[in-house]
Amino acid sequence: MQSLLHRIREGTLKAGDRLPNERDLAVEFGVSRPVIREAISHLAGRGVVAPRGGSGSTITAVAPERAQEALFLYLRDNRLDYRSIHEVRGLFEAHAAGIAATRATAADIEALRQSMRTLRDSGDHLAAAADADAAFHTLITRIAGNQVVELILSSLHTVLLDVRKHNLAQSSAYKEAVRSHQAILDAIVDGDETGARVAMSAHLDAVFQYWQENAVSGSADQRP
Repeated sequence: MQSLLHRIREGTLKAGDRLPNERDLAVEFGVSRPVIREAISHLAGRGVVAPRGGSGSTITAVAPERAQEALFLYLRDNRLDYRSIHEVRGLFEAHAAGIAATRATAADIEALRQSMRTLRDSGDHLAAAADADAAFHTLITRIAGNQVVELILSSLHTVLLDVRKHNLAQSSAYKEAVRSHQAILDAIVDGDETGARVAMSAHLDAVFQYWQENAVSGSADQRP
């Protein structure tokens, strides 16, 4: 299986290509056909290849949604500590906010404003507030236009959903979230790249500080 994966990773076999038949693969790798069959079955289970009935298997293209889901499952199952997640967000989101300030269109700004309105009007509806919070951050990353960063941060936002709900349930944290999101939006509207980065960094630091205070007091789980 590793030999087949290596050929796919190095580009010898590309998305849409048909795998050689079992007999040829068995000869090439010096193993029996049942071993090849099992390897292909494992690759199919991982979504790397797709069986085509009696006509063999083809290499599949990895959809962004599938890659995002795989990353989300990894983050969830390994229960990375929130400090690590905060550091990653700090690296990517502040930069994305700065780029968004230089690229946002009128339609982008209206979408961000709609997320802000939803967040501001959500009141005690924690699910709506958490969704609006995540949507705001996701929109900024999308506006920045880096698909790799968008994939990583979208997975993080999904992992952090329960943390968001917990934080936004606290009146002081909710008010701070509205204030800091508005500061980020204002900088993006003004086309202020530095201001957007600073505002995003300040927001993330405030969220992390709130988490630290609650983790120390024992009122919040230290892992998302």
